[in-house]
Amino acid sequence: MVLSEPFFTHLATYTIESDSGDDSASSGDDGDEVPVARNDRKSSTTAHDGPKGKSQHLSIAYIVLICVVASAWFKQPRTMSDWLYTYFREVIHPMINQKSGSNFVRPAAYGDGGVHAPPSFWVHPPDTTFSLACHRLNMTSMYLPRIFFWLPHFLVTVLCCPCCGKPLEKNGALPPRRITDMDHSFYIVTWDYFCRSGCKTSFRGWSQHLLDSLPAYVRLSFPAILSRKGGLSNNVISQLRVGNQHKMGPQGVHSLLLEMHTLRFNKLQTQYLEAIFELYQGRTFDTSQSTIHSYFDQKFPSFGNFGDIDGYSGFVPSERYLASMMNKVIERDEADANQHTACLAIDQLAIDDSHKVCPFHLQIQQNTS
Repeated sequence: MVLSEPFFTHLATYTIESDSGDDSASSGDDGDEVPVARNDRKSSTTAHDGPKGKSQHLSIAYIVLICVVASAWFKQPRTMSDWLYTYFREVIHPMINQKSGSNFVRPAAYGDGGVHAPPSFWVHPPDTTFSLACHRLNMTSMYLPRIFFWLPHFLVTVLCCPCCGKPLEKNGALPPRRITDMDHSFYIVTWDYFCRSGCKTSFRGWSQHLLDSLPAYVRLSFPAILSRKGGLSNNVISQLRVGNQHKMGPQGVHSLLLEMHTLRFNKLQTQYLEAIFELYQGRTFDTSQSTIHSYFDQKFPSFGNFGDIDGYSGFVPSERYLASMMNKVIERDEADANQHTACLAIDQLAIDDSHKVCPFHLQIQQNTS
């Protein structure tokens, strides 16, 4: 049985089961459209009935509270570290909320920055080698994940509702969705869309119905298969397919992911420790010092453990989750698999053309004759 924790840490890696019931890969809330029972009425300033002396309009304090909640983008999940939540709030959120007048503009990643900055879905963190070479030992920058901007309204002329064909309107940015890749986790950021002029249906940007309505060259760029609250990258899904064909089931893939994720953590930790060692290489060690810690004239924070929420926040899905996601993908391709089977050439075909007749019918025929 594969242990749930690496050999170098006493903290267990966070599995899907421990992440607020995220083990339901076949749940209905995997990004499909959400009918919204909302009244599309104009804003009004109708006074509310209440005790005498209370204001009939929203107070200034309440308006300020609404602005603060709106600027927070999303509530911090229980398993998201403070530094990552701050990164989303202060770096990622302004990138997708840039406006020119009343219209949202393309993020810098979607723009054409020339040969050295081509348009891309991805926002990559800075490479740790450059900061370590300057002896800037910032562990938070070493923890930063990749971000995938999925903004389909910038990729088509008009983003239409899959149900009624009416244009969709942007309805606010959704909380980031964590996706497990082969050796790390990345996050998908997208918008919520609302069919205001048509069927009054809300679609998440990663909704399967919305993805199916996009052109094929756009739809195939989406990098993951989603579950109720998480997801697996296409690379992991491909590994599950190949492993299943060659007798390496979800248990083997889970061991592979645990090895690859912890190997990446080991590499980053080694880079961090080697950079500290370079700072003190060549210095004379005072034998009168009682401990090796007194040899350093400054204290360096520990790199942390793999499963520490406030640190690296390592994450590996469970075997049960991998199995359910593999079954989900296989069931999704059932119609295509049946069509493929129907198109295969016939290996053996037996046709009985003897026109056998039931003996009872033969007896009736003899009696009549």
